[in-house]
Amino acid sequence: MTAAAMHRIVPLVVAALCFGLAMSAEADAPSPPDVSCGSAVLIDPETGQILLEKDADQRRFMASLTKMMTALLVAESGDLRRTVTVGSGPTRVGETTMNLAAGEEISLEHLLTGVLLSSANDAATACAEAVSGSVEAFVQRMNERARELGMTNTQFQNPHGLHEEGHYSTAHDLALLAVAVMNRPELRAIVSTREATVPWPGRPYERTLRNRNRLLAQWPEADGIKTGYTRQAGNCLAASAYVDGWRLIAIVLGCDREPWVEARKLLEWGYESFLKVALVSTELTEATVEVRGGVRETVRARAAEDVIAVVPRGEFQEPELVQSVARAPIAAGDVVGSLAVLMPDGTQRVVDLTATEGVRGSLWALVTGDRRYMLALAVIVALAVGVLVHGATSEAPGARRAG
Repeated sequence: MTAAAMHRIVPLVVAALCFGLAMSAEADAPSPPDVSCGSAVLIDPETGQILLEKDADQRRFMASLTKMMTALLVAESGDLRRTVTVGSGPTRVGETTMNLAAGEEISLEHLLTGVLLSSANDAATACAEAVSGSVEAFVQRMNERARELGMTNTQFQNPHGLHEEGHYSTAHDLALLAVAVMNRPELRAIVSTREATVPWPGRPYERTLRNRNRLLAQWPEADGIKTGYTRQAGNCLAASAYVDGWRLIAIVLGCDREPWVEARKLLEWGYESFLKVALVSTELTEATVEVRGGVRETVRARAAEDVIAVVPRGEFQEPELVQSVARAPIAAGDVVGSLAVLMPDGTQRVVDLTATEGVRGSLWALVTGDRRYMLALAVIVALAVGVLVHGATSEAPGARRAG
């Protein structure tokens, strides 16, 4: 039986069905953009696929992109509504601040707003002290969390990103961190906000915090994440866009020009050049698998898991059924075969096919298909023949005597 006869694969093209993209999947993709920066990465956060990279593993100073890790640890620490007391340490950090005062009581949520919108160094330090008791203990946890995220080429020395030797990361590592940040709903809500107000004790008005990420004002699809600048690091940006249900994240470090311009070029190129598809779908990927020993010759099956990938436009390849035969009896949910899925990086992934129906075993197939039953049947037949022969030979003399 040919593969075509054995199965039917129905791919779910997410970009085409859900996103309503106007460009044809067969259209020629535009050339990668020339970005004016030292390092860059474009990543799909759901799959972790790197769609474009430039010196992505080169160690560089990261400036205030550091604050993404600070924010992540604060979000993971618990209730952001709890009130903390600002110590004297944060007030001595300097440069960009939200003008915290020693002894001021403020919620962690409001501190995070200062960290992520106005890039306040005093707020980052206050967060560190509130969560870990000291900046040193917090920095230790920053480095531990970095290893947990797979950021193997990163070292933190402080929670704010002001220049310090030995404080470095890479575009690739920062992309992993940005993905973790955008996986937190409370952080997504903050980084997509263009302006917020927080209490200012002792003043007749509130603090107004404005997001330093100009991409939010320039491009409606942009929804984060964090700016950074020091003289040593240059202009840096972790940028996120959400277009018709599909998020992409770009990291640009050491930009000669405005980082939001460079990041937007990467993001727009990604949406123009790729489609997000389900190479295999538990809902739509169907197969018909040959059955032996059953009352029917085939069984209907579906993929046991979804396989989502980002593929260049016009390069979608359907998965192939791995040649296998299921043996009855089969219950719904039993694994009856598998699919070989070619991933965008050239590797192959195998996905189980599970039966959507049951198939009873055939008695005749059971007997003829198993040597033990065939042997037993042969013995039974031999005994039956022996009995018949014995009966025939024993009746013959008696008949002659009767005559």
